[in-house]
Amino acid sequence: MKVSSILAVTLAVVAPAAVDAANCKAGLHYCGYVLLRKGNYYNQIIGALQKANKATTSAYVNHSLFYCEGGSNGNIKYQAKCSNCVDGGDGNSDHC
Repeated sequence: MKVSSILAVTLAVVAPAAVDAANCKAGLHYCGYVLLRKGNYYNQIIGALQKANKATTSAYVNHSLFYCEGGSNGNIKYQAKCSNCVDGGDGNSDHC
C-alpha cells in the first residue's frame, strides 16, 4: 500500500472524530467557558444571549449555562446565568 493511500485512509477515520470533538453533545448543559474551550462557539453564545435578551458581557459569555440542542453546528440555547458555573467533566452536564 502506498504512503498516500495510508494517509487518505487515516484522514478518513480521524477527520470525523475531530469534527465531533468541536461540537457540544446534544442533551447536555455547558458553561460558556467550556463551550469556548471546546470549539468556536463565541458567535453562537452571543446569539443565544441576545435571543434571550441577556447581556453579552464576558461574565455572561463565560458563566452562563447553555443547553446543547445538537445538530451539525452544535446549536445551543441560553438557560441561566450562574454565579459560579461548574465544569461537569467529559460526558456530563455542567451546572451552576
